[in-house]
Amino acid sequence: MQLDIGAHDFEKGVKQPIRFDIEVLVEGAESPIRDDIGEVLNYEYLHGSIVSAISTRHSLLENLAASILEEILLPEKAVAGVVCLTKLSPTGFDGKFGCSMVKVKPGRMT
Repeated sequence: MQLDIGAHDFEKGVKQPIRFDIEVLVEGAESPIRDDIGEVLNYEYLHGSIVSAISTRHSLLENLAASILEEILLPEKAVAGVVCLTKLSPTGFDGKFGCSMVKVKPGRMT
């Protein structure tokens, strides 16, 4: 996605390509009862979590990742989540920069 994100003055108001890698860990390892999208946490739910989190401008990738983590952990069956965000073309640098954040619901995994 192209997002206006960054703490530096030269980043403000400039859209940058950001890659989202998101994982949700669900309780149990059983296959869904039916071969139906209603049985799983689907892509639309994950996309909606991103859309909700980006509705506010963030200066830091870490704050955006934390917002996404809060959203993806709302369903009862979600016990943990991993959000990795990567700036694909950071201004003034040759390479990619990003952050990864993990959150586990209290008392759900040991």
